[in-house]
Amino acid sequence: MGWLDDLAKQLDRIPIWKRLQQVPSEVDDLKSRVAVLEEKLGGKWPADVCKYCGERAARLLEAGRFATTEGTKMERWSCSACGKTEMRHVKVK
Repeated sequence: MGWLDDLAKQLDRIPIWKRLQQVPSEVDDLKSRVAVLEEKLGGKWPADVCKYCGERAARLLEAGRFATTEGTKMERWSCSACGKTEMRHVKVK
């Protein structure tokens, strides 16, 4: 088993090998953090996320002026990051 010890000592001299040994614990930590964030979102997107570019830069411009007969209202959102505008159907409570 002496050659395995020698190999382990040689690998410990390589900086990237030390870094690779830390990766599994970091991945586990990131998985738990993502799970907490997904639970907070509850499967829904935050309202200010732009559907085109993904930035949290969308702002509500108009709401309710475009009422529909299906029990929804129309909202107009504009993104300051990409400049696109979208219309969203929102259920009226």
